[in-house]
Amino acid sequence: MKQVTNETLINRNKKIGNITSILGIAILVGGLILNFRPDPTKTLISLVALIVGFTVAQISTYFVTRFGRSPRFDEIIANNLSKLNNDYTLYVYSGPVPMLLTSQHGIWLPIPITAGGEISYDGKWKQSGGNFMMKLFGQENLGKPEKVIETRENQIRTFLKENLEENAIPPIDSILVSLHPKASIGNVEDAPTPIVEVDALRRTIRKVDRKREEEISSETLNKINNLLKPEK
Repeated sequence: MKQVTNETLINRNKKIGNITSILGIAILVGGLILNFRPDPTKTLISLVALIVGFTVAQISTYFVTRFGRSPRFDEIIANNLSKLNNDYTLYVYSGPVPMLLTSQHGIWLPIPITAGGEISYDGKWKQSGGNFMMKLFGQENLGKPEKVIETRENQIRTFLKENLEENAIPPIDSILVSLHPKASIGNVEDAPTPIVEVDALRRTIRKVDRKREEEISSETLNKINNLLKPEK
């Protein structure tokens, strides 16, 4: 498998995570210090500081989780896909979505899921168990995968429509990838989008692609790959 990674964007967002982390802590500490000798004005400022500090901390968590930790989500997924043949190219933060995999079989959108506990689907996605505090702070919360899938698919489809003829747009498939070491996948038989543990990602993609009857042309694939390369 070939890989194209936008290191400039990753490094920038890593810096944003580090800066907002320090800033969030400083604001929260400042708000607490004001409460040592409270008066109405200090109490109000302290309350505002705590709200702002918590918001900044949440922003920091988003950036640090995705860009500041090693291995990053994209590194874990890339490591699993690395043994695909060179007909496949993984684009990381290069293009309209965080990750996508191209080949003559079409486009795959791997979407990381960091929720703990058991993940299942019964008309809607459900999460049972997991760490309550981590879910409260948005780090292990399942959220709404269907919204993420819809957004990502619309983003890449709109991008391709701007650059390709309608009949040249290849199949676009999303796949949810469970990354939490203590997560388990329950009953997902009726799920509209497949979900797999990361170790099964490459195997699942190969299995689906082998069954596809049509392939996109080399010309179309080259055009898509050229569109996705980061600008120098």
